[in-house]
Amino acid sequence: MGTQRDPGLGDPNQHDASALPAATEQVDWPTRLACARAGLHAVIDLDQLATNARTLVRFLPPDVELLAVLKANAYGHGLVPSALAALAGGARWLGVARIEEGLLLRQAGLTAPVIVLGPPNHARLRAAVAADITLAVGSLADVEAVRSAASALGRPARVHLEVDTGMHRFGAMPDEAVALARRLASDPLLSFEGIYTHFATADAPDCRTLRRQMERFRAVREQLLAEGIHPPVVHQANSAATLRGALGDPDLPGRRLVRVGILFYGLAPNPAMVLPPGIRPALTLQTQLARCFAVRPGEGISYGHTYVTKALTHCGLVPVGYADGLPRALSNQGWFLVQGQRCPILGRVCMDQTTISLEAVPQAEIGTPVIVLGTGEDGAMTAWDAATLSGTIAYEILTSLATRVPRLYQRGGDIVGLADAFGLVWRDGMPAR
Repeated sequence: MGTQRDPGLGDPNQHDASALPAATEQVDWPTRLACARAGLHAVIDLDQLATNARTLVRFLPPDVELLAVLKANAYGHGLVPSALAALAGGARWLGVARIEEGLLLRQAGLTAPVIVLGPPNHARLRAAVAADITLAVGSLADVEAVRSAASALGRPARVHLEVDTGMHRFGAMPDEAVALARRLASDPLLSFEGIYTHFATADAPDCRTLRRQMERFRAVREQLLAEGIHPPVVHQANSAATLRGALGDPDLPGRRLVRVGILFYGLAPNPAMVLPPGIRPALTLQTQLARCFAVRPGEGISYGHTYVTKALTHCGLVPVGYADGLPRALSNQGWFLVQGQRCPILGRVCMDQTTISLEAVPQAEIGTPVIVLGTGEDGAMTAWDAATLSGTIAYEILTSLATRVPRLYQRGGDIVGLADAFGLVWRDGMPAR
């Protein structure tokens, strides 16, 4: 006997296909922009990103070049738009963590040097070499795999050798690095373009480990130089080391780069470090109140009722949760900005929604703007505020921003691009590269 269905519910297998948009249908710009603005979205100021890059270029000695680190979707800001802003601000190099990120930059038409700063995916090496993406190597296996890809394509592969001077992550130990450098320098299929290291404690007050790593890196370079091996590019400084001036040895040959990530996005490597004037956060996460309501005394709010009202409390529902990247650890301790007032989070942060107190702004109503994360200048919670309260770092807050959150790209006060579920689109075409 067949399954009986309530005729009032209709057949779930039947629908009016004409009422649904085709999967490939292009939604027009005004509709996409209006839909994005009506819900949770991030606004990224491209002018500020370019200013951050420009400020860093001026902060550096004239012979030191800027590499903008764009891994993890440009720390949540959006890979291609952030790359364009970095180049507009004077960055000469682009750094990523995965070959796929580099390929996306090439597909967007960017021709600037791109280096993959992490262990290379050996299955993607041919695509990387074909796209003229520079690859980092840290072992003989990496070197042989890259050479094999270059041989198959009949063209040299650009390579940077990472030396593990104390981070103990990716890279070759100093004695191994010297042997690998000899191998790289002797093979015409391997263009030994650069050598670098990565600091483990550049943001710490105690600089002893930083100095030890610098000494080890210099020793490797001096040994190679004595053998006539001196790759044209050298880099060691991350954002924190850049602020400390640990830029590399100017007395040794090689073009110096600095690899700047968090600084480019306008945040300090740790809250205690002072930013150069002009560098500010470029991202604001905002939405609107979805509900305004009053809760009686003695009532619990959100899962587990971890917050219980002591008096009649004006509350607001904000459509943001941990699935969007808001840490659940902010439950009962973070705040959002509404009409210039800090409104505390009440109860647990849910997957898609969070309740806040509106006691400071009882006049707020559905549709009132809410700043979830901001620059901090107006009292909004910053990425470092959220990180400190959550027991993590601002890097994790930014890179956790979910792909389902639309990004709106602002230039000159106007929204000129957006990235949503339909992809990245520019209002007036892609900016000049």
